[in-house]
Amino acid sequence: MPDGDDVTAPPLYIPHQRSPLQGAPASAVPPDSAAPAFAPPAIFVPPPRRPGPLAGVLALVAALAVGAGAIAVANHEPLDTAAEAARPTAKPRPLTPLELANQALERHSEALLRGDEKAWLAGVDPAQAKLRTRYRWMFRSLRSLGVTHFDYRTSVHAGDRKNPATVTADAQIAYCLADMPCPETGAPTVTQTLKIKPVAGRYVITSLVTRKSDEKQQPAPWEDGNLAFRKGKRVTLIALPTERRHFAEVLPLAERAATVNDRFAALVGNPQRRYRIYLAGSKQWKTWYGGITDKWIIAYASPLGEAGMDVVLNMDEMRGDPRLLATTIQHELAHVVTIGGVHRRSWGNGDMWLKEGIAEYIGWYPQPATASWRRPAVRRAVTSGKRPRTIAVTGLKAEARLVEGDAFYGLGHFAADCMAKKYGQRALFTFVRLYLREDRDLDPASREAFGKPFAAVDRACVAYIRDRA
Repeated sequence: MPDGDDVTAPPLYIPHQRSPLQGAPASAVPPDSAAPAFAPPAIFVPPPRRPGPLAGVLALVAALAVGAGAIAVANHEPLDTAAEAARPTAKPRPLTPLELANQALERHSEALLRGDEKAWLAGVDPAQAKLRTRYRWMFRSLRSLGVTHFDYRTSVHAGDRKNPATVTADAQIAYCLADMPCPETGAPTVTQTLKIKPVAGRYVITSLVTRKSDEKQQPAPWEDGNLAFRKGKRVTLIALPTERRHFAEVLPLAERAATVNDRFAALVGNPQRRYRIYLAGSKQWKTWYGGITDKWIIAYASPLGEAGMDVVLNMDEMRGDPRLLATTIQHELAHVVTIGGVHRRSWGNGDMWLKEGIAEYIGWYPQPATASWRRPAVRRAVTSGKRPRTIAVTGLKAEARLVEGDAFYGLGHFAADCMAKKYGQRALFTFVRLYLREDRDLDPASREAFGKPFAAVDRACVAYIRDRA
């Protein structure tokens, strides 16, 4: 049983919270379009780029020259200008292949950010049609997503003895998109292995490899594929052309879910500029953000460092069930508003009961936990010989059975219901903010939110669940 905010079909409906991403650090989208132009809002001013090796040398030389001049003037020492003029000028050293490759990547990212597709493609080997098509799609997807920051950082592999001018490097790309904050550190990243070499006197990308990684949550959807977009008032839907047929069904459900979640986002102090939801076909479901292979999972929220979260839906598993689709979207957007972009010391298995419980509470809102299809599993749990003694139950183990997962999420939902009904909804979301977003311990968070120690809240809610399940 994976640990995360993935969602399964009823009655065994299992959301799954994937591990937070650790990273370093343009546009109205026309309906159903593959690549609209974008003028990005001014939400991020990238820090100045670090000077390359040559720029650093020149800056150092200039500083030393100014310093020497200042000393000479201060000491009133005469300058032999004729001798200085006669001294031969040192020739600048030639740039290394890595420096030339990094210059090419810097031009590449600058072309993307200013919306110059021709210059972007000029950085790719003109003889490789498939590679250029992939980069054309990448450019149009990123522009449609409103890219505001795109920064290459390279680490070089062993040199090519036969072709010393060729550079093979791992390029970590820190990126930010419109409608999301762009932190100076903690932005989402992807890592690509690039081969860069001179072609017709110009360094260009001749090879791109992106490795699938669940831990690093890559590849990102924009890295491969001709994405299509549909933009609503609060939500942008993204899919490959094969899944765009779902736009008409999903968009109104997503807009309603966004309206519900906007209210709770305000309560936890995490308002969203816009929500992004990716509609995955079977192939994309197994690759985007590392992919999902567990057959019972149908949706997840993928962390983007401290910049928020993206939601991905497995459309093959939700066709023909509007109620499941609506509840799933509302649940996943709840993860975006309650834990998206949060910076904590760590996430532990002991946090899962509230992360998933509050997502279930929002996912079913305004219906109570008693209306959930998980209620029978909760009833079995609280009447069994191993009935829970606390609402803060330990998170699911990887090998947990589906029925155990169903009971776990249902118990979290009932616990959230209890805290809202006994102490008020505002107090519940104050507790969520303090514990999940601000990394407070349970008891201090409970005392501030509810005016009671957590032990008292815990006892009251265990009894509440037994009475109502």
